[in-house]
Amino acid sequence: MPALLRPYRDVLTVPGAAAFSGSALLARLPISMLGIGLVLLVSGTRGSYADAGAVAAAALVAGSLVAPLQARLADRWGQARVIAPLLLLHSVALVVGVWAAAEERSLLMVSLAAAVAGAALPQFGAFVRARWSAVLTGTGRLPTAFAWESVLDEVIFVLGPVVVTVVATTVSPVVAVLGTLLFTVGGGLAYLACRSTVPPRHEPVPTQSRDRLPLRTLAALMAAFAALGAVFGAVEVATVAFAEEQGRQVAAGLVLAAFSAGSLVSGVVFGAVASGAPTRGRLVVGQMVLTVALVPALTIGSLPVLAAVLALAGVSISPSLITGFGLAEATSPRSRVTEALAWTSTALGVGVAAGAALAGPVIDGSGAARAFLVPVLAAGAAVVCALLLPRQRATTTRDDADPRVLA
Repeated sequence: MPALLRPYRDVLTVPGAAAFSGSALLARLPISMLGIGLVLLVSGTRGSYADAGAVAAAALVAGSLVAPLQARLADRWGQARVIAPLLLLHSVALVVGVWAAAEERSLLMVSLAAAVAGAALPQFGAFVRARWSAVLTGTGRLPTAFAWESVLDEVIFVLGPVVVTVVATTVSPVVAVLGTLLFTVGGGLAYLACRSTVPPRHEPVPTQSRDRLPLRTLAALMAAFAALGAVFGAVEVATVAFAEEQGRQVAAGLVLAAFSAGSLVSGVVFGAVASGAPTRGRLVVGQMVLTVALVPALTIGSLPVLAAVLALAGVSISPSLITGFGLAEATSPRSRVTEALAWTSTALGVGVAAGAALAGPVIDGSGAARAFLVPVLAAGAAVVCALLLPRQRATTTRDDADPRVLA
């Protein structure tokens, strides 16, 4: 095995790790499929990217806002008691939403159903990272595990857009969106079956004696992740629209896959060679690289050129996500790690929704190429937000927190 991959092998040989990580991969695959699937479904039935962006945003915002509550309940009650009912509610709401969209019911009805489906989608990204935290705390291998999950996130964003776009354009958008349930429910049930690695429950304590989250650090980190999410959301909608303008809508998934492929490659390398605690500097540099790399998208003339630009821009994504999640975990008390990770994911999801919602009207009014100004500005905002992270170590009650964090 190449030396570059050996750190990943070491964490995956931990008893039960491969099973819970693999099942969580399947369960969260729809996070890269649901948004673009809804855009294709609603834009096809209503003829408006503004409406499509609004519906996708409803699902993403609702899911993001509810994520911290899901995490807090999982910390207190255990993951199984939270995930099982959420899987049922998500399935029902998604079926209703797809039916409403296909039957061209009111935009409000479609958006409400999408919002419920998004809110009920279990936050497997936060859950699996909390499980890694419980299994590996004190071993020094947790950063590698987080890097592994970020690599899997990129695998998700390479495969998901391609699959949902191909199915939507060759079969139907209805089948594409409903097909996500195979992954959510199947992977979710497999994840629940991994009982030997379940994180311990944390009984509720009086408010005045609860471990405190590092609010200053978390607020700046959430702002940076919200801006980064806006990049994702705007790029997704603008790419779909640009491909349609070029008469090759089926290629949209391949172009978005190139964006994620760049991130995937950098994530594998970064996760294997990065050493020391996550720092503010890493996050700032990552966002600066992303901003500069996205500027050429404003002058794109063809899909292959767009794919190349996005692949280069994607190189900065995984290192930024790995660093951000690492900062959230390392500066938070053990009893609230899942909640801290969920707040970070919440900001990312809200940003994705905002980016999609902002790009839609620009596309309808000025065309897809102009809409790439939204992710460029969002990436610049992410740089500013990352600079707001405090230099000093955040207040924490963690015994295993690294004193170099944020230095």
